[in-house]
Amino acid sequence: MSVLRKLTALLVTVSLTVACGSAFVVQPNAVKTPANVSPVRLGMSVDLVDPSYNLAIGAFGIGLAGGFLEDVRGSNGDKLPTAKIFGGLALVFTLFAAFITFQTTTLRFGFDDDSFSLVRSDGSSLGENVVVGGENRWAYSSFKNWDFLPSKDFPILVYFREDQTPLANREEVPIVVDELDGQVHFFPAISNTKQLKDGFVKHDCAKVEK
Repeated sequence: MSVLRKLTALLVTVSLTVACGSAFVVQPNAVKTPANVSPVRLGMSVDLVDPSYNLAIGAFGIGLAGGFLEDVRGSNGDKLPTAKIFGGLALVFTLFAAFITFQTTTLRFGFDDDSFSLVRSDGSSLGENVVVGGENRWAYSSFKNWDFLPSKDFPILVYFREDQTPLANREEVPIVVDELDGQVHFFPAISNTKQLKDGFVKHDCAKVEK
């Protein structure tokens, strides 16, 4: 049960991070793109990372299991005392699976000549980041660290830290991975993590080795 609680807490953190300050939250007409990142040029080659529905499938599977366990009955024919807990789990994970499926279908991460970016599935720009400002593009040279959580073999979150975001616009995040300077970004592993890793390595994005 402790493993389930930890996994639930991690997924709730993902949802809150996405909803309250990750790279997913965007709006038009915010702060201008920082000077050290060139605007997307017409015809610029962007390598889009393939989507991965593994996280959505896993969340739905947990929701399905919760729904099954919610209906387990004792010898007297009544539901067990844990029914409400498992029912709540089923609802949370099913809704989370739907949310992640939507994100996986509509968003892509890309690597262009000088930056890592978040774009729509057709490669078009999403506009400006509502929380920290600036376009959702981060120069490779601004990277301080990147990683997969809880591990590269079981990626639920993708993490990176950059110092491109102006100090005045930086926001605190609920998960501490390192003590480096810069803005932290988390996003659910909705993309092929092997391609992400290869892209980070190919473009010499800084990484702190454990």
